[in-house]
Amino acid sequence: MMHKTLISVFVAIFLMITLGGCVADDVDDPVSDDIEKFLGSWNVSDQGQRINYTVTIERNPSNSAQIRLLNFADAGGAAVALVVGSTAIIDQQSIGNNYQAEGEGVYQNDSRLNFTFDLNDGIDIEQRIAVFSR
Repeated sequence: MMHKTLISVFVAIFLMITLGGCVADDVDDPVSDDIEKFLGSWNVSDQGQRINYTVTIERNPSNSAQIRLLNFADAGGAAVALVVGSTAIIDQQSIGNNYQAEGEGVYQNDSRLNFTFDLNDGIDIEQRIAVFSR
């Protein structure tokens, strides 16, 4: 009987020591929303065409992993991009005014995005670099 009590005490102490260290770590930054950093109004300097315009980025209500870029490439329509970490990937798509676009944008910081993309008007394919700032 004394032997079973002693074993029970040792098991209890062992469990207290091993399980006592299993405390959930406090997480300063909960799971971040990668899309949040892209949202808002951006002033765009399109290096290829030497033009400036505004793009508004919003969540895509049809897909929680995507954003919509309103007036992308100053084409009047919207481009849809998949956000993966700090990159927005634009698969080939129609963006308005008979333009097709594909490329990607990279989040640099709260005030800068860098986009590289191809713009196809059905005749020529232009390689563009656009700097988004706010």
